[in-house]
Amino acid sequence: MLAFFAISLTAVVYSAISGHITKVWGNRTRVTQIQADMNRINNMMTEAVKRNDEKKKKEAEAEQARIPNLMKESMVLQFKPLIITLPIFFVASWFMRSAFPEFQMKLAVALPIFIQNLDRFPNWRDTFGAIGWFILALIFSGLLFQFISGKIEQIRKGKA
Repeated sequence: MLAFFAISLTAVVYSAISGHITKVWGNRTRVTQIQADMNRINNMMTEAVKRNDEKKKKEAEAEQARIPNLMKESMVLQFKPLIITLPIFFVASWFMRSAFPEFQMKLAVALPIFIQNLDRFPNWRDTFGAIGWFILALIFSGLLFQFISGKIEQIRKGKA
């Protein structure tokens, strides 16, 4: 029982730290701005082609020249947090395996696991060791944190 709570708590803490690092280093606001800018540019080109407006097409083509740099900036912003979060994940995984080598968690339902045994894709499992439970708890806590932060953001926008 101690192992279950220790692994689950570690996953929740990792998820919170990872989310914070991603928010601070990933600059989600800028990523959202970049995506909106690229959509605006693509819509501008689509409208120009539909209307067969040569002047608008040239403007759109000039704007489209910015897209590669915008994509590069977006990718850098999205991958920058991995510099910190990935090593922490590997250390946490190693610790879970070392601290709880005998841990087994059997769920009431089988879940599809896509990264093991690709010859039996998907691999349905209901029993997980320390690392498997850590990853499942990490997924669920990450989804929970995203849901909660999305609701908080909606509330803030509603009050602003």
